[in-house]
Amino acid sequence: MALHTPCSRFHTALTPCRVVLLLMTAVTPAAAQDPGPIGRFVIDVRGSFVSVGQDAVLAANRGLGPGQLAGSGLGLDIGGHVYLFRWRSITFGVGSSALFTSPSRSPGPDDPDPNGPTVTTRFTAFSPQLSFNFGDGDGWSYLSGGLGTSRMSVFVDDGDQPEQRRARTLNYGGGARWFIKPRLAFSFDVRLFAISPLEQTNTEPGSPRMTRVAVSVGMSIK
Repeated sequence: MALHTPCSRFHTALTPCRVVLLLMTAVTPAAAQDPGPIGRFVIDVRGSFVSVGQDAVLAANRGLGPGQLAGSGLGLDIGGHVYLFRWRSITFGVGSSALFTSPSRSPGPDDPDPNGPTVTTRFTAFSPQLSFNFGDGDGWSYLSGGLGTSRMSVFVDDGDQPEQRRARTLNYGGGARWFIKPRLAFSFDVRLFAISPLEQTNTEPGSPRMTRVAVSVGMSIK
């Protein structure tokens, strides 16, 4: 028959405390582990909500009314960035993104011409960017911008589908990436596109100065 002395009872009472201390010792270094700097590169694949607008001048140059144009649509945003060096709390990066959207609008029963055509607005933008990033390997926010090109083509679906000339376009905005796995992050981006005007030619309609907005949400891989 085993005897439970005061000393053995004391050691038994301490056992749970020892287990907790052991777990704390094992977990603390992992929890306090430095996530490290932002990685060398990242690739973004995101869905976008794009405001393509209903510009009266853009519509009139194509023989349409502004109400016949789609106001917004869903699109795709794909990009990649390389991170060059860090200075104090800022990591500098360069990269580019490509945005695609092609919303259409068909007349409804309350439109002046319910039997009118379906009109598509196709907007594409190629956007080189210089980025200023704030954070570490677990996630970071950023501000970025650059000068690229975009194309805003408006056409009637049952007619010709001419592509508009590309216009110089300043892009600027910001966003963030939060890594839910070592190489996979949830990301979002808000970007404005300041589009330069295009003069009308003998074969192509002109376009006014415009600013369009895209809000993109998706995943990033590093």
